[in-house]
Amino acid sequence: MAKKLYIKRHHLIINRIRKSPCSFKEILESLRHYSQFSDEDYEISKRTFERDLIEISEIYDIEIQYNRSLRKYEIAGELDGFKTERIIEAFEIYDFLSLSGTFSEFVLPEKRKPMATEFLKELLYAIKHNFIVEFEHTKFADDRQEFSQRKVHPLALKEAIYRWYLVAYDPVENEVKTFGLERIQRVVVTNQKFKMENIPDLKAKFENAFGIITDGTKPEKIILEVSAEQMPYLKTLPLHHSQTILSKNQIQLFLSPTYDFLMEILSMGKEVKIIEPKSLQKEIVKMLELNLKNYKE
Repeated sequence: MAKKLYIKRHHLIINRIRKSPCSFKEILESLRHYSQFSDEDYEISKRTFERDLIEISEIYDIEIQYNRSLRKYEIAGELDGFKTERIIEAFEIYDFLSLSGTFSEFVLPEKRKPMATEFLKELLYAIKHNFIVEFEHTKFADDRQEFSQRKVHPLALKEAIYRWYLVAYDPVENEVKTFGLERIQRVVVTNQKFKMENIPDLKAKFENAFGIITDGTKPEKIILEVSAEQMPYLKTLPLHHSQTILSKNQIQLFLSPTYDFLMEILSMGKEVKIIEPKSLQKEIVKMLELNLKNYKE
C-alpha cells in the first residue's frame, strides 16, 4: 500500500507542476484536495516533498527545479510529450482501476483483450543494441494457427489501434515487415548483431500511414464531409495527425489511403463522405456495393 501511495503522489505532483509553475503551498493544497476524494492521505512535509523530487528525477527522468525568481517549482527543460502523457495516462488508469473495485456497480469498462505487451522490454533492448531476434509467428489468415520460425533485425515498435507491432527487416524476404505482438511467441534475443545498413527512415515511412499498413500507396490530400453529429468527435479525437478543419462540416487529411483507412471511413457510415479525390470516393462506393450484395444474396 505504501508503494502505491507514493507512486500516486508522484503522479499528482508531476501533473500539478505540468499545468503551471507552483509553490510548495499550492502543491500541498492540490494534494489535500485530492485526498478528499480518496481513502488515502497524500499530504506531506517539505522534506518528503524534496525526497519525492529526487525520486521523480531518477524514476521518470523528469527534472523538477525551484525557480527562485518566481519562488515556484517548475519542470526543467522540454518534456518528451508522448512519454510523459503515456506515463500519466498509465497512472490514471491504474488509480482508476484500483478505485473501481470499490465502486464496481458504477464502472462499466469495455471488455476487450488487453494489448500484447509481454515482449516489449526485450524487443526494445534488442532494437537499442542491434541484436537479431528469433520468434515464432502466426498469421490471422491461418485457421490452423500454425507458427513459422522468424529470424529478423528488429528496428522499431509501433502502436496502432490497440495493438503493438514489431517493425523489423526480414533478411529472408529482403523487406521491412510488421509483426503483431499478439501473434508471436517464444521470443529469443540472440547475441548476434546486425548492421544498420540500407534501412529506410521509419518515421518517414509511417508519417503518412493510417494504422499499420505501408504498402507503397502514395499519400494524397483527402477532403471529408462530416455530419454535425460526428464533427465534435473528430475534433476531439482526430483521424490522423495531418487533420485540419476546413469548415464546420469539412476536414482535410494528408495520408496514404490504405485498406485500414477505407475501413475506418466505412465504419462511420453516413456520418462521413469522401469529397476528394473522386477516385477514392469511387473505391468506397464499390466497397459499399459489394457489402450490399452480401445482404441481397
